[in-house]
Amino acid sequence: MPPDRAALLADLLGKNGRLHVVSNRGPITFELDPDVPAGLTAGRGAGGLVTALVELGRHAPVSWTAAALTEGDKTVSRFLQELGDPAGPGGNGSADHAATLALVRALIEGALPHHDVRLRYEVLPEDVFDGYYRVVANPLLWFLQHQMYALPLAPNIDSTMVAAWRQGYRAANERLAEAAVAAAGGAERPLFLVQDYHLYLAPARIRELLPDASILHFTHIPWPPDSIWQVLPQGMRRAICEGLLASDIVGLQTDRYANHFMDTVASFVRDARIDPDSRLIRWRDRRVRVRTYPISVDPDGLAEFARSAPVEERVARLRGRLQRVRPTSGGPDAPLVIVRADRIEPSKNVLRGFVAFEALLVKRPELRQRVRFVAVQAPTRTSIPEYAHYAAAVREVVARINGLAEPDDQPIWIYDGSDYAMAIAALRLADVVMVNPVVDGMNLVAKEAVLVGERDPVLLLSETAGAAEQLAADSLIVAPADVAGTADQLERALLMPADERRARTRRLRYAVREQDIEWWLTRQLRDLAAVRRGEHPPSRRLRDTVRRIEEPLLS
Repeated sequence: MPPDRAALLADLLGKNGRLHVVSNRGPITFELDPDVPAGLTAGRGAGGLVTALVELGRHAPVSWTAAALTEGDKTVSRFLQELGDPAGPGGNGSADHAATLALVRALIEGALPHHDVRLRYEVLPEDVFDGYYRVVANPLLWFLQHQMYALPLAPNIDSTMVAAWRQGYRAANERLAEAAVAAAGGAERPLFLVQDYHLYLAPARIRELLPDASILHFTHIPWPPDSIWQVLPQGMRRAICEGLLASDIVGLQTDRYANHFMDTVASFVRDARIDPDSRLIRWRDRRVRVRTYPISVDPDGLAEFARSAPVEERVARLRGRLQRVRPTSGGPDAPLVIVRADRIEPSKNVLRGFVAFEALLVKRPELRQRVRFVAVQAPTRTSIPEYAHYAAAVREVVARINGLAEPDDQPIWIYDGSDYAMAIAALRLADVVMVNPVVDGMNLVAKEAVLVGERDPVLLLSETAGAAEQLAADSLIVAPADVAGTADQLERALLMPADERRARTRRLRYAVREQDIEWWLTRQLRDLAAVRRGEHPPSRRLRDTVRRIEEPLLS
């Protein structure tokens, strides 16, 4: 641990204090399985938020409060409270209870080795969870903040939505905030890191219960312009702003999103006073700082995982399949590999990525034998009609490109995106990595790719991905709707000289290593420490590399 962060943690937490993380999804997902001892398994939680935050326990003592999302989570929720608080609920004293408690402890250690993490999973009533998660958080807030709605048609804030907001989203935020306060016990001035769009109202409830708490809310997804928020009822959008303004610091991924948040508060919280230059909001005798914290990965932890047995097995499997590809006459023996690793959902722009690849194959038909597009992808939120329709459209395009060829001769290979080891294995073997979202908070795949890639992969990056503010200068930048431009950049990436690839990768790798998950956390701790001392933390802005001028494709 760097001395400055050790000193910051000692200053903020004291001798026995802990960071209190509050999120929708916990770092471990427990599942019921009758085929294993005690009928219970545990694995790392899914999603970008957990991928980024799960390593915090290596660097600081963490108490993590989350919703119980699975039946396994619900089953172990009481045992987690006992593990986190020896003076907590307590068991029945039976041997079976003690054995289950020991199993839960072992499962946590197995899923998060060498982490100092205590878990508390709150069981929400089904009707509360349904309104909170399945109606308001997803799809309403997710779609709105990713600007995915066709506004003449949706969203519709009808009586069902209003009830879900009041009895689901608000209630769940209050329950999770209260559970986090309970996990903090009697700690003096505890420090809460509240996460993402699921919990916009939680800081206000924490502040109400613990006026002296230090609270930083961080939004992992994009924050859109204030005009997008204007489609929501006035009371709803103001409640979101006021919930966040109960924090000491509001953190966002990029400078653009920080500016959008300041504009949103200025538009909808008329009694707030905005200082855009210092990113300070004065509201109801409080001073709220708005800051940029681009999230990243743990390079050492990722490197260790990338060399693990599960990843090595999948690398060997992919290499074996690539060796069976018939080389083009007079061409190289090994095919070039394009990789993408993401969920099949509209904001990731998977469909346009494949259509751009199809356009490249039409232009350069000889690449059909020389290139393989390895897509490690998982369907998500299939109960939402828009997601199901989008996934069907993606399958149709892939089938059209692949035609009736044998599996190894198909240009596009699809693998299970829930297999994180396969995603990392594919990134290790990539010559080009495509990250072309319509809009993204950050996109950690871009950062993972430059760290684990063994072939100096070229990063093809959408300028609307949050990662572009840090990585644009050494990536090939595309506009998300520019299919023709994406096809051209794919061709450029595949044909790029080795020395240029190597130089770009070296600079990208340095940037990600310098601004890693440790840097992300330390930035927040320094600002929180400054606030506690009554100081104004510096308003650091990222270097804007998105506007780097490329030779225009269109006149």
